[in-house]
Amino acid sequence: MAEGSAANGSAAERGEGRSASKRRAITEAATVSFLRDGYGGTSMDQIAAAAAVSKQTVYKHFADKAQLFRAIVLGVTSKAEVILGEMTAVLNDEAITTVDALRAALTELAGGYLDGVLQPTVLALRRLVIAEAERFPELADAYYGQTVSRAVDAIADAFGTFEARGLLTVEDTRLAAAHFAYLVLSIPQDRAHFHPHRRIPATERDRIAAEAVRVFLAGYQRHQGTPAGAGAG
Repeated sequence: MAEGSAANGSAAERGEGRSASKRRAITEAATVSFLRDGYGGTSMDQIAAAAAVSKQTVYKHFADKAQLFRAIVLGVTSKAEVILGEMTAVLNDEAITTVDALRAALTELAGGYLDGVLQPTVLALRRLVIAEAERFPELADAYYGQTVSRAVDAIADAFGTFEARGLLTVEDTRLAAAHFAYLVLSIPQDRAHFHPHRRIPATERDRIAAEAVRVFLAGYQRHQGTPAGAGAG
């Protein structure tokens, strides 16, 4: 098989090297195939054809389909750093010293959280990892740890800060963070898993974010005279 056209081997390939260019083409083609056809429905022949390389080239970069699948999932989870960075930036604002400022920050966080998690490729990858969790338990564990768990940890750290500032009454910051995350995500994420082609309207996204924050603060906002560490009950 001729591996790519003259156009494919032009500027992009010269900039990153032929080997790196082919590896990128393979991972991009494999990502599309895995998300569309699932792990079992994807073959190395199919990936090679889509990437315009020989099957031998695919095996040169990845020993087998399982290794390629692992590389793609772990590569995508590394991109969660972008979302986590945005979350951290919103929550680490030292100007959040009043309940009104906290409400505004949490509403912004909730909206960004929804935008990140409800991306079609993110949802498709999540469904795929869950479907293959028994075949790749260590990969499912890594995916969970680098996405869901890290996001909750980041929120929990911020809630500890807000508790210290007298804005929240939180006994278990990680539990409170999980409550917040699921208030935000549970309804639209569940709906999206069963109806992947239905996009949430912007007005609905904003309403869910605002209501999640309202309900969260109803349970965790520090009321005047409540001492720090008194619990959220």
